[in-house]
Amino acid sequence: MEYAILKQFDQVSDYVRQVSAIADQNKEAFGFLSASAYEQMASKGQLWVAVDNAKELKGYLMFGGTMPTLKVFQVYACKSAKGHGIGTQLIDALKEYAREKYYHSIVAKVASDLSANNFWESRGFSIYRQVKGGKTKKRTINIRGYPVYENDLFGNLAKESTGIQPTGPVLARPIYALDLNLLLDVSKARAGYKKVIKIMQIGFQGEFLICITPEFKKELERQSANFSDDPILRLAEAFPVLKTDDDISAIAESLRNIVFPSRTLIRKSAQNDESDLMHLAYCISAGIGGFITREKALLRACNEIKDKHAVAILSPDELILEDNESSDISTPLNSDFSFTTSLITDEVKSFLDSFSAPKAVTDVLVDTSPTKDATSVYEARLDGSLFGIYFFQKPMKTTSSALAALYIDESCPKSTAAIDHFLETAFRYKSGFPYRLDLYIGKGQDSTEETLLKKGFFKSGNHFVKIISHIFLEAKSWPRFAKDVKSFCGFSIPEKLPAKKALQNTGIFFTDSSNKIQTFSWFDFETIVGPRFILNADRDCILVPIQENYADGLIGNVRNQLSLLSSHDKTLLLEKAYFRSTAKASLFKRGGVIAFYVSGSKSIQELIGFARITYSEVIDINEAIIKVDRQGVLSRRELTEFADSNEKIHVFTFDNFLEFDQRVSFSKAKELGLISSANLVSPEKIDFEKLKILIGEAFK
Repeated sequence: MEYAILKQFDQVSDYVRQVSAIADQNKEAFGFLSASAYEQMASKGQLWVAVDNAKELKGYLMFGGTMPTLKVFQVYACKSAKGHGIGTQLIDALKEYAREKYYHSIVAKVASDLSANNFWESRGFSIYRQVKGGKTKKRTINIRGYPVYENDLFGNLAKESTGIQPTGPVLARPIYALDLNLLLDVSKARAGYKKVIKIMQIGFQGEFLICITPEFKKELERQSANFSDDPILRLAEAFPVLKTDDDISAIAESLRNIVFPSRTLIRKSAQNDESDLMHLAYCISAGIGGFITREKALLRACNEIKDKHAVAILSPDELILEDNESSDISTPLNSDFSFTTSLITDEVKSFLDSFSAPKAVTDVLVDTSPTKDATSVYEARLDGSLFGIYFFQKPMKTTSSALAALYIDESCPKSTAAIDHFLETAFRYKSGFPYRLDLYIGKGQDSTEETLLKKGFFKSGNHFVKIISHIFLEAKSWPRFAKDVKSFCGFSIPEKLPAKKALQNTGIFFTDSSNKIQTFSWFDFETIVGPRFILNADRDCILVPIQENYADGLIGNVRNQLSLLSSHDKTLLLEKAYFRSTAKASLFKRGGVIAFYVSGSKSIQELIGFARITYSEVIDINEAIIKVDRQGVLSRRELTEFADSNEKIHVFTFDNFLEFDQRVSFSKAKELGLISSANLVSPEKIDFEKLKILIGEAFK
């Protein structure tokens, strides 16, 4: 029997109270949620109900989550319709929704002792891993997932080959703006305020960035007009503020028909409506990930806004499902977050077992493995709890290959930092020959997968592959490199290095063994082979002075051999931010090569390594703090030191740091004619011939 699935709020609203009552009767399976949570999800079109011909409720589905993962919160079929396939119909409809909205996977949490596991298994949801449940019931929870293969992230790099340039760094942390009412919930201890506190804790820990819009303060100032002192207004000073040079009034007006299609401008609460539109317009103009609110009109318009403007409208109940849900968060500002080398302990083995690591991975870790001594193991911990493991088997020249694995509990607030750190560890390893890196990750690690593909990995079956080049690519070395690519991956590329115009206007063709063709832009190709890059006659380089203390923070301990494990946190990032005055900002172009010159000390005056510019812009301090949060930022006080009279600074982000085999001293650089009489007190461009001289001196 077919049932109608109602999805729109005006269709579902009459059933919300009934759904809430059903959920309360099934707390053993669903836990407890307030009635308002069901109403908010219905407002977003994320509570669907199945009804029969008589319009009687026979089942429902509630889901949420943020890109790239949909999360099933509850699915239920009434006893009177058991065996009629309602659950299947609801989940199949959700799969189609995921395909249409470009989600990459659907995930559901199912207690291991529930018979519902049979249903999920039958619908193609395999167990990604198992985690401990709450302390009260002491259950084991199965994390089940369904991959949406049609929306696979493979080819993410190629999407940039159309000539459309990104508006920010390659890697980004999710940014969410908070509605004013959420802070008022906390200050007045209103229903659901604990969820808002958890959202703020997670933001402070770094899983995502939370901020406010300029309208937030304006709205507060209007409401605070009758008070001599407003503590909420003071609290707002702690949050970074979105800013934009664009005129947002036109965006706000265009949103009116979407959010408030039937409200007049003279209604009693018209000013509140205007404020809601302004909040959202700022989010759209700044291009951030989403706006967190309980405003029902905004939640109801979430799908149309997401489709049109790529900004998500999120309810606190969607991000934090249960008030009493256990959290990985302890002390948000002073947590013990660490990376260390590790032995293969029972704890490490148990952690890997929870991810069902494949035999290819576990074989290199057992005591009998002949390659065990060549495997480096690292672990990440938060407040003593293990949440990430990375290990790397050094490449062998005989096979021209290396194996690595990265297993991360992505629910941990520090998961993004761990992903970046471990991959940076892999990229900084140097070999004297080219090789293929095979990297395994756990199922459901969507953030890890997205980062891998943005950093030049190809997806290959159940793992990922990266081409590691040990030389700079030029006309002479290109044919050998093309043969290596063919032998490593089965990809055919042009036998000769394309000319500059071909690189700029077309890119580089890859053809696989099935004759499928994919074109990568110059920038994306250098992402694939990075940290090495192409050398052609038009390539230049910018020599960038950096003070020793900043070099220590961004690159590593510049006095000795670079060490990732003993340096400042920012050295662990895949992509880092460099802040400077606005002078000579025009020299810095996306994809350009830079060479860092460490200065400010009598003991160190050296050119130490290359990097690649991934983003460059003159922006104000607030925008810098928000836009490059994942790349690491200085304090507002420090940024002010670089800013001009309009509080504008130049920020560029860089990746692919490649330390020189031999550093080039200041005196040697002068002798070679690399540094002008200005003594390199500001950025200086050198041409291709000088770049070749620098490479020859640094990589003898």
